[in-house]
Amino acid sequence: MDVIDERGLIYVAVLFICSALAVFAGPARAAATFGVVAASIEGAYWVGSSLMGHYHTQGKRRSQPEAGLTRGQ
Repeated sequence: MDVIDERGLIYVAVLFICSALAVFAGPARAAATFGVVAASIEGAYWVGSSLMGHYHTQGKRRSQPEAGLTRGQ
């Protein structure tokens, strides 16, 4: 299961929760809650993928030997 499938499952779960909230608090409040939660999920995904890419590229730079240096020098 990749990240896209997991995000889809999370959105379905949040949609069910917001549907239950709509029964008690009203559809406008449930829609606003869904919007805030969806924005939070997307923000967390964006920050996570950005940080993962940042640390991934740093790891590659550190693992490569520096130019002109060999072991034993």
